[in-house]
Formats: sequence, structure tokens, C-alpha cells
Amino acid sequence: MENNPIQQRQEELAAQLSFKGEDWLFLRQALTHPTFFEGNKLKDQEDNQRLEFLGDAVLDLLVGELLFQLYPKAQEGQLTKMRAAIVSENPLAKKAEELGLGEALLLGKGGEANGDRHRPSVLADTFEAVLGALYCHLGLAAAKKFIADCFAADIAALTEMDYEDNKSILQELVQREGDLGVHYRLHSTSGPDHAPEFLSGVYWGDKLLATGQGSSKKESEQTAAKQALQKQRQWLRV
Repeated sequence: MENNPIQQRQEELAAQLSFKGEDWLFLRQALTHPTFFEGNKLKDQEDNQRLEFLGDAVLDLLVGELLFQLYPKAQEGQLTKMRAAIVSENPLAKKAEELGLGEALLLGKGGEANGDRHRPSVLADTFEAVLGALYCHLGLAAAKKFIADCFAADIAALTEMDYEDNKSILQELVQREGDLGVHYRLHSTSGPDHAPEFLSGVYWGDKLLATGQGSSKKESEQTAAKQALQKQRQWLRV
């Protein structure tokens, strides 16, 4: 494979994540999307799906361990919600972007045409595959360091609004002020088909409390509710 920007980025990641010698080939496997072979996979070629499976399990374990250590008084249900907020698709995709995994991903022509290099679901899967490669070939200590570097600060800064259902919290808050609840309106949709962006507003009667963006209508409504909760002193009757 001749030197090109993708291979160069893979080699930079290998150095960054301490893959040495031939071990970096395992990282290359983690960065190989199933579309890369486009039906022509040879017997000794592997995509990243098996490593993604392993990385998903390791991610749950290591994030759960961090939460267990950082929140000694949290109960099981709360810890489960907190972990879900950390390991869901969008947070993982953002970490993958920060690491430049999209620029290192091997895709087939179809994947490139569909915009998979920037698709949140693909980036999240790639993050898990890279973690799987770290765990499988460099060991548990390397995987733990990677997850701590990526998530320890985010986990320590978690608030209730990060992992609870913000729409339910907001609805309960306004209903304590009277019978009138809140409702949501989609303001706009933008962006390419592979990465749409939705903008929604949350209203209390005719009053716009806040707006929020997201990669789905549901996510934009949750973001709007979270923004409204953060601004409640500005609109709540006291």
C-alpha cells in the first residue's frame, strides 16, 4: 500500500496509541470498515466488526469501573443511566473525531459515496474497534489508560441533566407551576443526508423557552429541554 494520507494518519495513530512494530497492523484492522473489501475479502483479510464486538464489551466494563470509583454513593439505576450517557453513539463519535479516526478509516467506494467517514454510527463503531484492538493486543492496562484519558474528565463532570430524561424533568418542573405543559416544534433541518442537523424549540404555552440542535429530531428536543432547564431562572415564576 503506497503512502497516502490515510496510511499516514494510521501510522500517526499507531505511534499515539503505542502500537509498535507489526502490532500496528491490528490497529489497521480496527480502522477497516466492512465496505472496504466490497465483496472481495480474501481469506487472511479482516474488517473491524469482531474488534468492535470486543471493544463494546470492554467499553462497558471500563466506563462502569470509572463510574463505580468516582461515584461511591450512586445506586445501580443511576450508574446505568450515567454509563449510557457516556457510551452512546454521539459521545463516542465525538471522541472518534477528536482522535481523527475518520481520517484514518479504510472505506470502500460505496462507503465514501455515502459519507460514512463522517457518519456518527460509523465513527462510534470505529472507536469501539480501536479499543478492542488495544485490549486484545496491548492488554487491559493500555485499554484502561485509553478510556481514562478519553472519559475521566467527562465522567467527573456529569450532572443529572446529562443522563436523566431532560424532557421529563422539564415537564415535571412546569407542571408544578400550573396545568400548562410544554410542547416542541421543529424549527429547521439542515446538513447533508448522511449527517442531518435538526433545530427544535421548546415552548411553554406561546413562550419559547430554549432551542436545541441534534442529529435527530428526538435529540434536538432533548437538547432544547436541557437548555431550558439551564436557563430556568430566566423564565420560571419565582
